[in-house]
This record gives sequence, C-alpha cells and structure tokens, in this order.
Amino acid sequence: MQQPYRRSYSEAELPQVVQELQAWGAGVRRWFLVGPLGAGKTHLVRAWIGPLVSSPTFTYIHHYPGAVHVDLYRFPLEMPSRLGELEELLEEAPLIFVEWADRWPGLRAWSGAWVLIRPEGPERRHLVADLKPPPLPPEP
Repeated sequence: MQQPYRRSYSEAELPQVVQELQAWGAGVRRWFLVGPLGAGKTHLVRAWIGPLVSSPTFTYIHHYPGAVHVDLYRFPLEMPSRLGELEELLEEAPLIFVEWADRWPGLRAWSGAWVLIRPEGPERRHLVADLKPPPLPPEP
C-alpha cells in the first residue's frame, strides 16, 4: 500500500509540491480537497492547472482544458440532478479536483486521492495526501 504524502510548504514552494503530488499520485485523476476556508485548496489547483483557475465558489463547476474544478462549499447537494451531474463528471473527467469534498459523504465511495490542507500560520501550509478517505468526524 502506498504511503501518504506529507509536506509543509510556503506559497513559493507550491509548484514543487504539485510536481511531487503528480509523481506520488501518477495515474490518479480524482483529487478530493479538504481544508478550512483560506487553507489554499484553490491555490493548489491553480498551481496544477494554470493561472486561469478561479475560485468556483459561486459557479460550483469550472471546466478547463483537460480538467474540471468543483467546489462543494455551496453546491446544492440536496438536488438529485446536480448530484447526477457531479457523478457524471467524476466518471468522465480526465482530471477532476473537488474542493470541500468532505461535505458530500458519497464521495468516499469513489477512488482518488484525498488531500487535506491546513494552515500552519500565515505563510505556511501542511498537506497530507492519501489514497483512502480521512476518518469520519465523530457524531455530535
């Protein structure tokens, strides 16, 4: 079993982190991103895909050449047609990044890399990537 990828980094080191993730997850096409607001999820996708990437918070889904970027923060998970659209993208997109992936428990059934990003102060982030979903949070 492949070991998780772990790294602390600054914004300047992000291109190197992307190269390392691409090597670590060679062949992975689904990337599920988890972390608090402002953790750097969109920055990671922008470093991977290119400078045209913008936050999909209000449009939910952005299509780029060869990749799809989805944000579940305000995604209408209660609408079956929208979930069907997301499932279709997960099935067909050559490369897909899903921010706020922990908001939809159904994603845990899909294969892919789970990337947890958390701030370590104003200038640094800590990232852990694994091929299995993170543990579910305890019930309140």
